[in-house]
Amino acid sequence: MGVLSVLARGPALRGQLTTARCVNFCQRRMSGHETMIITPSRWQWHKFKDMFHFYLMLGAIPLALTSFFVNVKVGPATLTQIPEGYVPKDWEYHSHPITRFIVKYRYKNYQEMYERKLHVLHVEDEKRQMRLLETKIKKVIADREDVQGYSYRPIMTKYHRHIREEFESLRHAAGDHKG
Repeated sequence: MGVLSVLARGPALRGQLTTARCVNFCQRRMSGHETMIITPSRWQWHKFKDMFHFYLMLGAIPLALTSFFVNVKVGPATLTQIPEGYVPKDWEYHSHPITRFIVKYRYKNYQEMYERKLHVLHVEDEKRQMRLLETKIKKVIADREDVQGYSYRPIMTKYHRHIREEFESLRHAAGDHKG
């Protein structure tokens, strides 16, 4: 809509520009020096247009040429008899060559996606079973109250033995022989 509004104002802008030129010309003659009409910069707009056209040409032209060449030279696939014992690949079911290329090199086949999903479901089921077993164990421990403890971690005694031996040697060196 912005383009149409600029086009609609075209004749009015031309009239304003000629008036501004006349005023500018008259001011120049009368004052002896040139004046500058201050207008907003259009640098960002021109930069955007340049970049847009550059990337459009960089992407659209090669894609259009490739699509044109494939449609004219290769064309859509035709139905033929399948040889005995041959199993068609997944991408061979599509008729257009570009679609075949995308399915062959970009997407995974249905069997692989199905097996990946089954693996995810299997892992989630194992996690679910482990959580059920853990809650069952905690419930039995809470009911019986005769188990060491679900989260019990035995203490390593080698550090305590070392501290006790140091204490004994210091006490022996000090002359306290209680024992």
